[in-house]
Amino acid sequence: MTGGGTAGHVVPNLAIADATKGLTKKPVKISYIGSHSGIEKSLIQDEKIPYYEIRAGKFRRYFDLKNLVDLVRIPLGIFQSYNHLSHLKPDVIFSKGGFVGFPVVVAGWLKRIPVIIHESDAIPGLATRLSAPFALKILLAYESALDGLEKFAFKTEVVGAPVRISILKGSKATAKRITGFTGRRPVLLVAGGSTGSKQINDMIKNEKKVLIKGLDIIHLTGAGKGGKKKEKHYFACPYAKNEMKDFYALATFCISRAGANAIAELTALGIPTLLFPLGMDQSRGDQLANARAAAYSFSFFRVANEKSSLAHQLKLLPSRRSQKIANTVAKNIASILIKTANSK
Repeated sequence: MTGGGTAGHVVPNLAIADATKGLTKKPVKISYIGSHSGIEKSLIQDEKIPYYEIRAGKFRRYFDLKNLVDLVRIPLGIFQSYNHLSHLKPDVIFSKGGFVGFPVVVAGWLKRIPVIIHESDAIPGLATRLSAPFALKILLAYESALDGLEKFAFKTEVVGAPVRISILKGSKATAKRITGFTGRRPVLLVAGGSTGSKQINDMIKNEKKVLIKGLDIIHLTGAGKGGKKKEKHYFACPYAKNEMKDFYALATFCISRAGANAIAELTALGIPTLLFPLGMDQSRGDQLANARAAAYSFSFFRVANEKSSLAHQLKLLPSRRSQKIANTVAKNIASILIKTANSK
C-alpha cells in the first residue's frame, strides 16, 4: 500500500487493510511505502503495519522554486521504491494517491507488479492522472471523476469511497467523558480537516457566544492551530485519532471541510452536515465538486453560504440523523486486490 500527504490519502488504506481480515485462509501480509515525514508515517505505524520510507517530490499546480528540488526527488523516490519492492516482493500494489504514491506506482509498473489506484474525489487529482497510465485498474468514488480520465475508461470502475467499520462503532459515553458534556444538549462537531481551517476556526470564534447558548461544541482546530481547551459548553483539541468515532457518535450536527474521506464517513453515519469546501483559490476545485455531489445525493448535506451566519445555516439542517448507510466499499476493494494478487 501507498498514499499520503493528508489523512484523506491514508485513512481509506486502513479501512481496506481492516477489510482484508477474514477474506483469505491465511492473513494478508501488508506493507506500506510512504514519505519520511508525512502524516502517513505516524498513522500507519500506530497500526503496527511495516513502514518503508522514500523521498518523494511534491506535485504543485503553481510555480514554486521548490518544484525544481522536487523534480530531483521524484526519480529518487522511484529508485527507492524499486528497491523496497525488490525486497518486499508484493503480489499487488494499491495506491490511494498523493504525491508519495506516484513513485511507488511507477516502480511497480517497472517491476511488472499489478498496480491498482483509487481516487476518492469527484475530480481526479494530479497524482491520479499521472499514475493512470501505469495502473492495471483505476477505482473511483464518483462517476464524475471519469472526466479527465476518458482514455483510461476501459480499466476504470466506480466503486465508492471506503470507510473504516470502526468509525461506525463510537461510544457516546466515551465522548462525554472526554469533553465533559452531559449529552442533554445538541452537540456540534466542527472538523476542518487534518490541517485545520482558518476560515472555519475564525467563524467559530466569532459566533461561539451565540452558538453555545443552545449547543455544546466539539472543535477540532487542526495541527498547530491551538491547543486543548475544555469549557462548560466548548471542547477544543487540534485533532482526533481513535476518539473521532466517539465524537461522531455524540454529534448531532457537523461543520466540515468537503474532503472525500470526511464526506464518506459522514454519509455512512447520516450526520446532518454543513460543508465548507476549499475554494478554487486554495485547491483544484475537488472539494467544491465533492460538496455539490454530496448535497445533490443526500438531504442531510448542505453547502455553506460564507456570507450567512453559522447559527442561521445550522437551523436549515435536518434536526435528526438519517439512517446509517451500509458501506461495503472497503471490503469490495479488498476483494479486488486479493483477486488480482491471486491471478498474478
